Amino acid sequence: MKTTKIFSKKMLIIAVAVGVVILCSGFKLAYDSWCHESTDDAYIDGNIIPLRTAVTGYVSKILFKDNQKVSKGDTLVIFDTVSLKSQMVQAEGPLLSAQAELESCKKQTSASEFGEIVADFNAGSAKENIAVAKAKSWQAQAEYLRIEKMYKVGAATQQAYDNVKASYQMAKAQEGASCKQFSALAAQKSTTHLQTNVHYAQIKQALAHIKQANGQLTLARDQYNHAFVTAPYAGIISKKSVEAGQFVSSGTALASLVNVSDMWITANFKETQLDDMKAGQPVDIKVDAYPELKCIGKVESFCAATSSKFSLLPAENATGNFIKITQRVPVRIHFTNANDDKPLYPGMNVVVSVKTR
Repeated sequence: MKTTKIFSKKMLIIAVAVGVVILCSGFKLAYDSWCHESTDDAYIDGNIIPLRTAVTGYVSKILFKDNQKVSKGDTLVIFDTVSLKSQMVQAEGPLLSAQAELESCKKQTSASEFGEIVADFNAGSAKENIAVAKAKSWQAQAEYLRIEKMYKVGAATQQAYDNVKASYQMAKAQEGASCKQFSALAAQKSTTHLQTNVHYAQIKQALAHIKQANGQLTLARDQYNHAFVTAPYAGIISKKSVEAGQFVSSGTALASLVNVSDMWITANFKETQLDDMKAGQPVDIKVDAYPELKCIGKVESFCAATSSKFSLLPAENATGNFIKITQRVPVRIHFTNANDDKPLYPGMNVVVSVKTR
């Protein structure tokens, strides 16, 4: 009888202890459920870009292996550059020719400008000569008229009259010659000015040729530079789809590069879980591949639409048999602790728990 009482007392203690444990566990679960929003519809995401060629030609060398780590700027693929070098040399010829054309036009323009200055000076001098010739002609005319009057009344000899008349005619001829010389020099000045304008136009044409040749040379150099495919950032290169000696067309994907240094989590929460969720809230992360690994992060941003709106065929709810379905909104979560022990790759499943309170 005494043993039964002791047994009953122990059972009672055990039952109370189990009840307390269950109560505490239930309280903890209820508290966690109230303070956290969790989902297993989440995965690690990252940037995966296909490396494509911008040239058409034969592949000369492959400098990487599948799933190899590469650094930013590492050369991965080299194309045959013989034809590309030839195109660069061919593009340099028109550029050199256009530059020589420009130098020749500049020299011709300088000569025309100097000739225009000389013609302007000569025209100015000729204009002054006209004034001098007119003054001499006026003086000779006055002397001629005076001697003519004297000759008519017998106060001047025939020789004096003939001399002054000849002087007057010579002065008139010099005046006419000065006017013609000025006209000729003015025409020469105008012609030289037109030649200068023509040379200016030739300079513009030479500059256009240089610009065109520069464009062709830049394109040829760009094509040559694209013969060396380099890594745009550090990561792991996979899905190699090219071999040495293969002829590849422009735009063909050569491999895929995964940026493992910049990854995040895309968690698809139900729309009913977003009431208290905000950017900056802490997140506990469990990776399915590594159950013992504990990661932490924070909510970074929310997608502007539900996942179904980005699908190829979005749901059309304007029908008579509409069934309401809880939608999921992608939430971007940023890793806040570095993980150097276990490698993480895009596509891995995770479970996330956001502390909302």
